[in-house]
Amino acid sequence: MLLLLVLCVGFNANAQNITVSGTVVDGTEEPMIGATVTVEGTKNAVATDIDGNFTLKNVAKNATLVVSYIGYKTEKVAVNGQTHINITLSEDSEALEEVVVIGYGGTRARRDLTGSVGSVSGAKLAAVPVTSAAVALQGKVAGVQVTTVDGQPGADINIRVRGATSVTQSNDPLYIVDGFQVDNINDIPPSDIQSIDILKDASLTAIYGAKGGNGVVIVTTKSAQEGKTQVSFNAQGSVSHISKKLDLMNAYDFVDYQWDFATGRSKSSGPAQLFRYNFGNIRDLDLYRSAPTHDWQDEVMGNDPFSYSTNVSIGGGNDKTRYNISLTQSDDRGIIMGSGVRRTNIHTKLQTKILPNLTLQFNPKVSYRRDEGAGGDNVGTGGIIDVLRYRPTNGIRELGDIFWTPGAADPDQEALFEYTNPVNDIKTNVRKKHAYTIANQAALEYKPINGLTLRTEGNFTFAFSDDNRFWGPLTDTGKKNQTLPVAQVEKKQTNQYTWTTTASYDWSIKEKNNFYALVGFELYHKQAKSSNQKNRYFPREITADKAWDNMGLGKAWTSTTELGTADRTTSYFGQLSYNYDHKYLLSATFRADGSTMFAPGHQWGYFPSVSGAWVISSEEFMKDLTWLNELKFRVAIGKAGNNRIKADMWRYIYSINSSGGPNFGESTLNPDGEIYYDTSNYLPNPDIKWETTLTRNFAFDIALFNNRLRITPEYYWNTTSDLIYEADVLTTLGYGKQYQNIGQVTNRGFELSISGDILRGKDYVLSANFNLGANKMKVDKLTGDEDYLDLRHGRAHTDAGNNYRLKVGGEVGLIYGYVYDGLYGFDEFTYNSAKQAYDPIPQVFDENGKLVSGTVLMDNMYNPNDQGAQTQPGKPKFKDLNGDGIIDQNDKKVIGRTTPKLQGGFGLNGQWKNFDFTANFTFFLDFDVYNATAYRLSSSMNNKNNFYNVLSKFNKDNRWTYTDTDWRWEHMLGNSQTEWDNFEGSGVPMVNPDGSERKKLWGFERYQYVNGNRTEWNPADVTKEYTISRFVEDGSFLRCNDITVGYSLPANIISKAGMSKCRFYASVTNPFIITSYSGYDPEVDVQSGLTPSYDMNRYPRSRSYVFGLNLTF
Repeated sequence: MLLLLVLCVGFNANAQNITVSGTVVDGTEEPMIGATVTVEGTKNAVATDIDGNFTLKNVAKNATLVVSYIGYKTEKVAVNGQTHINITLSEDSEALEEVVVIGYGGTRARRDLTGSVGSVSGAKLAAVPVTSAAVALQGKVAGVQVTTVDGQPGADINIRVRGATSVTQSNDPLYIVDGFQVDNINDIPPSDIQSIDILKDASLTAIYGAKGGNGVVIVTTKSAQEGKTQVSFNAQGSVSHISKKLDLMNAYDFVDYQWDFATGRSKSSGPAQLFRYNFGNIRDLDLYRSAPTHDWQDEVMGNDPFSYSTNVSIGGGNDKTRYNISLTQSDDRGIIMGSGVRRTNIHTKLQTKILPNLTLQFNPKVSYRRDEGAGGDNVGTGGIIDVLRYRPTNGIRELGDIFWTPGAADPDQEALFEYTNPVNDIKTNVRKKHAYTIANQAALEYKPINGLTLRTEGNFTFAFSDDNRFWGPLTDTGKKNQTLPVAQVEKKQTNQYTWTTTASYDWSIKEKNNFYALVGFELYHKQAKSSNQKNRYFPREITADKAWDNMGLGKAWTSTTELGTADRTTSYFGQLSYNYDHKYLLSATFRADGSTMFAPGHQWGYFPSVSGAWVISSEEFMKDLTWLNELKFRVAIGKAGNNRIKADMWRYIYSINSSGGPNFGESTLNPDGEIYYDTSNYLPNPDIKWETTLTRNFAFDIALFNNRLRITPEYYWNTTSDLIYEADVLTTLGYGKQYQNIGQVTNRGFELSISGDILRGKDYVLSANFNLGANKMKVDKLTGDEDYLDLRHGRAHTDAGNNYRLKVGGEVGLIYGYVYDGLYGFDEFTYNSAKQAYDPIPQVFDENGKLVSGTVLMDNMYNPNDQGAQTQPGKPKFKDLNGDGIIDQNDKKVIGRTTPKLQGGFGLNGQWKNFDFTANFTFFLDFDVYNATAYRLSSSMNNKNNFYNVLSKFNKDNRWTYTDTDWRWEHMLGNSQTEWDNFEGSGVPMVNPDGSERKKLWGFERYQYVNGNRTEWNPADVTKEYTISRFVEDGSFLRCNDITVGYSLPANIISKAGMSKCRFYASVTNPFIITSYSGYDPEVDVQSGLTPSYDMNRYPRSRSYVFGLNLTF
């Protein structure tokens, strides 16, 4: 009976429930796709389909439906026994304006902002199929330039907010993740991010004081929402391929060039004999037309590696406790064999209410990163450039035994030919770096009364890494060490902690007078230590792993340990904001920082700011403009600083040595008898002080047509003073340089952001965003009376000399060098038959000492033993700018500018029924890149007898030549008519291709005839790597970053499997770039430091084909 009663009660209860269906639309009667309809107080929920329809089963007759959609006000509708309900959602103007994080736990509705902020939602970042949040930011925010150094997985990513502010110190923005400072955001997966807000002017960055001078990037990671547990799974796999290859010589052209190289550089028999030993008789050149060509770009970078990334997150909670746990693993393989980066990130966020007004937050994070591969500079023996220059053929060894007898060869020489090639070099040039980061973050927040928040939070981060290198016996490093392996183990450890306490109060008076106040205190500490052990002469056959595990098997070479000086900062800050009826807004900020990076007396910096805004559209006289939703004018001025400089600029640096004393500087003896002595080349400067940046910002915020179109133009003007630079000092002081505050630079720029809906219909939408920035950084003054400073890029050969100039009144990043003036022609010389050589035409000067006629001489540019050899027909010639008839340092000038005049990005986002589409683009216009790679591939630098390859355009039809492979195989100058006659008798046809008889020429006549129309120099003649205008190229480009197409399964299908989302997508990253640049890619260190856009040994970029899956349960 009891069982029957229970069954009856259950049946009766179910009988009271009904099925409710309906449609959800917006204010224009358009269906709302993906709106959530929930039975209040239950887990019974569905999402609307593409037509806005929904169906809910098992709904109580007296239940209440809760309908929500992002950007719209949540509606509650009583069922009251109805089985069909139509619901209209209205836009939530506050939600549409967004809430922006402005620092130290503070948030503001965008309508109440008085400063400049660029924001990107986590959804937009996650839509980009990359593993780094920094890369996903590319082209998303006006005035924010995101560039990668090159195409290597895990390569450094430069983020510049409104250009650079310093000429020698860090220009990186301050990165804040969930309230705490981090070094970068490169390893944060986009799927973990809720939003990124970028603070661009000092009215907002001044709250961060000394570290906010270059802008602030605030990352907020995802937090759990109250309600049922939600599980998300995201996975993607990709195959990558090199996006562009350089056109190098094939086997035939290479062997022909090598003969020219051998005989053209010297009339002695040695080089020619070496050629014949390796490549055979030059009369058999045609055999190489069918010989295999080793395309090392394909063999080293053509493996099409597979990469993957997976993310699992679990979140949920109730009204007291919420949690979110995310695990991300990725393996991003590089196109160069043996290179890649693996990442594992575990991120946990826990929030619990201890009391109704007391909340505890705990956010532990653990990350692991493994880098493999030596990078573009260290691939193989000499970097990417040596891979490209490597010979495309092993000569007669590849033509069969009829031409080659291995038994007669030198065994050591043959070992080099057999084993020394880029593939084997990479296999024996190994790098593995393991990096671990453990961060513990905790906060306690107390709200004693309405509007008042007291918060204290702490962060401790511990990071350590092992960076291991191994050079096999046949690498350049191994060859220099008795052809035996070399191994290195480097360890680094960093401890960082931050403690911040704030009190904020948000209140209103008579509803329209709104106030916000914040005061705070912060302590920051960071210290690093490192050790490096490098040993050599390991057993020849040892592997990299065994060498690292058994460093004692090698002989100690170098060993260093370093304990870095701690970076400590004490800060006090405050902010006060006021607005009247959200129409008139005013905000003021002040921060004081005391930093140990400066000497006592200069440790404190003070950073104020003030900003205001007028919402013009809220005025009565604007009310009739119904198409205008917002018109706001903003103005801001403030000061921020930069203490992210090199440590110990004001201190003496000491090392320990138990056997000797110093050469210069001070010394002291400790109780153990160890001598401390100064090893720095830098004279300490106790007067060094802050670099400070004064910013001004003027902007309008415009929203039109029911917020479907938003436009924000901005103008800024920033001045950075007391720039820190390495100045030369008198050597009699015992030092070479000293860091000094030398000058001032100004940044002026314009930004434009436009976003809106292009099309919107019943089951489709197409929206677009566009941003544009123009920035110009000018040097206002330098130290003392100097009006310029000359610099050399770190990747440049020493021959290049100083190849960048920092000039008062000029931009930063000016390329400085010689103006290329083509090749010397025969009309600039007279032939000297006695010497069998060409003599320059004698020079004639006017009364002012300026050259009137005659040949400009290049001999001073080369070694003394080359005097007279470089001023010859066919040799490269530079312009004589000062007219003295001689090319030297006085003929250099600015030959390129590396600052883009315009830069920006745009994107398209579309949806049609269950399909979605995104495409993102970036562009940089009107800037120069110095293509040092092309120069190296046009020369014989460091060649000697190593048979380096060059660009294909230097084939025998284009380059200046000294051997005539159509008629004579010997050097055309200095050979007798008898030699010519002998060769003629060998049966070589004496007719032109059209059948006409060829004129018999020899010596200089034949030389002039053959080279009369040649346009390219002979790479054998170029043995110095000067900086010349020929290799300054326009770097302008339009890049498509990614194109993605996705499909989401219908809600009525996936709901049966307990899923609320199931999306498949396919994507192509870096599908194309439009540029005239001849190198791999023009995006190399754009606006990075004082010597940007220098292309040498850059890891080529890849194109990836991606397939992915997004699931939510």
